[in-house]
Amino acid sequence: MTLLRRIKPAYRLFDEGVIFLRRSNAVPSFRTFNSSTVLARQQQQQKSENNNEVKDNNDSRFGGDKRSSIDEATIRRLERLALVGFEFKQSKRVLEEAIAFAERLRTVHIDETVRPMYSTLENDCIHLRDDVVRHDVDRREILRNAAVLEGEYFVAPLTTSKKKESLEAILKTVGSHFLSLSERMFVYGPQGKLLLRNLEEHWFSHCVTMPHYNVFPCDTIADTLQQLRNNSMDMLPFALVTLGTSKSVWNESLLSVGKIPSHRIAKINVFVDASDSKDLLHKKQRERKVWWRKLVQHPSRFVLAEAKKTRNLDVTEIEAQFPFGNIIVETITYYPGVRKLYPQTENNKDNVMDVHMVEHIASMDWGCLALLCDSHMLNKSTRAYIHPMLCPYKITFHIGKQDNETDTDIEDLNRFVLYLNNMLRTKGISTILTNTEQIVEMCLIPYVVSVDKTSLKNGVVHVKSRSTTLSEAVHITDLVKYVSLRFS
Repeated sequence: MTLLRRIKPAYRLFDEGVIFLRRSNAVPSFRTFNSSTVLARQQQQQKSENNNEVKDNNDSRFGGDKRSSIDEATIRRLERLALVGFEFKQSKRVLEEAIAFAERLRTVHIDETVRPMYSTLENDCIHLRDDVVRHDVDRREILRNAAVLEGEYFVAPLTTSKKKESLEAILKTVGSHFLSLSERMFVYGPQGKLLLRNLEEHWFSHCVTMPHYNVFPCDTIADTLQQLRNNSMDMLPFALVTLGTSKSVWNESLLSVGKIPSHRIAKINVFVDASDSKDLLHKKQRERKVWWRKLVQHPSRFVLAEAKKTRNLDVTEIEAQFPFGNIIVETITYYPGVRKLYPQTENNKDNVMDVHMVEHIASMDWGCLALLCDSHMLNKSTRAYIHPMLCPYKITFHIGKQDNETDTDIEDLNRFVLYLNNMLRTKGISTILTNTEQIVEMCLIPYVVSVDKTSLKNGVVHVKSRSTTLSEAVHITDLVKYVSLRFS
């Protein structure tokens, strides 16, 4: 048996047999061990085959489990209707398995003698109208009954309040330290300028740094395309980014102060092969809508409006819906032909015919206005909230007062706060030093770090979230990591 224990681990390394040492007193033991393991393996294999047979019988009884193949056109249509992306193979496989499972319902036997249940109140008499089919009903007529639409879906109202606030009243609540509308222009206060800068940086990171294709800054599209072609850098797909001011009028019917002739924009022009242009257009529409929704308190405010024709081009607008009206924050335009943008030479005429362009323009000014309006229109609360990533200041500090504090203790706590403040600022986290709650509410600071005499001894501070009012103990060595994770 001692020899068996030494050889048994080695047996597990082989699938077909066992190495035996020929000793007369050990052979019976090895034969017994070998026969028992082989028998167990055969029984396990037989059990697995029986399970497979039962599964095959069930599949054949319910119509089979053959996975149906779905073409790309059907997948793109499902993406638009279901608002779900199927870019990955795993997502496509799950979709095929769901369709295969649903196909089994076609073979389910339905007893025609059983009356269908149309109400859970079986003992009550419920008067229903006659179910008469009408063929003259237009889909658009039905959709007119919806207050808010998301594609072809009805959207529940954002609020049940009958009181409608005007844009001017909301801007008064926001305060001139963020944003105000004077005659024909946006006027930013100190906190508003920081909000605008954070929004532009977040847009640049998402639209310029993160895409899988190359993105090149440009002033004029034609000159940049010429330079890229001369240097053989125009391999599709690629994009051009422009940051500047647009003189086109947006949301002209929204303001009572008159039209605002110019506003800051961030524009991306994506050049893509004609065969992939439609897929890119639908992907960009979904992607840009989701980007805005992640930054607000009420994501369902931001919707894709109905596509419209402008100068024979398909234009889709992303707008934020408010009781006082809708604010257009971004437009997405599809250009089926970009021949005029490229330099006209004999060598590239045929190649240019296969290039399409998708352009999306985000208005930074109107975007800031929509974000501020959304943050100051929360139900059942008088507090305003902005996404921590966009807040002008991320952190402020609070010194907890305790009994029997000396001047030396207060001085040490002030130095400790200055140390934490410099540590966070060194890592690029914006902070502000203040000792009043009013400034915290006015600047919409999302987190407050509280310190006391105990923090000087054990290095533990308490980080309080302004939105959840929850406080969490964090050691100062983990403070930068803790804060950074909540702003990413």
